[in-house]
Amino acid sequence: VHEDHYNCGWGAQLASYIAENEIFLLDAPICRIATPDVPIPFSPPLESEVIPSIDRISEAGKKLAEL
Repeated sequence: VHEDHYNCGWGAQLASYIAENEIFLLDAPICRIATPDVPIPFSPPLESEVIPSIDRISEAGKKLAEL
């Protein structure tokens, strides 16, 4: 989970490194939760819509637990 962009953010680089070097050590697939590839809005209500929220994080956790 990070507030950087989904593509070209540091989480994408980290996921790429893990997929290339440590894939056989994982118990589940890599799941990234990040900001969509849009500019971060200045308006606080709009900003809260694009940055990762507790709901998005918990939904992703539930999906991983179902695997």
